[in-house]
Amino acid sequence: MRPFAFPRRSTGLFVTMTVVLVDQVTKIAATHDPSSIVLPVRNPAYALGIVSGPAPVLIIGSVVVLGAFVVMVDALASRFEISVYLPALVAGGMVGNTLDRIRLGSVRDFLVTPWAIINIADIAVAAGIVGVIFTLAARVPRRRVQLASSGGTA
Repeated sequence: MRPFAFPRRSTGLFVTMTVVLVDQVTKIAATHDPSSIVLPVRNPAYALGIVSGPAPVLIIGSVVVLGAFVVMVDALASRFEISVYLPALVAGGMVGNTLDRIRLGSVRDFLVTPWAIINIADIAVAAGIVGVIFTLAARVPRRRVQLASSGGTA
C-alpha cells in the first residue's frame, strides 16, 4: 500500500462528490432561468453526440469506462505524481452525467458554446483529461531520464 493512500483517496472522493453536486445544482438552476448563454436541452447521446444508443447501454458503458479509468489512473498516479484533483474531476463529471441518464434517460446540457451545448460535468471531464494528459506528457520523459541514469531500476 502506498503511503498516504487513504487521505489521497478521501480527497479524491470529496472532489468527485463536489463536482457531482455542483453539476446537478447548475442543471436544476438552468431549467429555471434560460437565456442566450443558458439553454436547457436533453442530450440522449454520449461524448458530445459522437456515440449514441439506448440509455441502459450508455449507462453500462459509462460505468465500465469510469471503472477502467479509475484503475488506470490509480496505477499511474503515484508513479507520475498525478494530482488527485484531475482524476476526481473526470470521475465527478462521469457520475453527474450518468445520474442524469439513470434518472432521466438523457443528459441535461445547458451551456451554449460555439461548438456544442454542454454542462458542468462535461467541463470537469474535459479539464481532468487534459490535466492528466499534460501531467503525463511532462513527467514521462523526466521519468525515462531518471530510469536511464539509474541503470534502469526504480
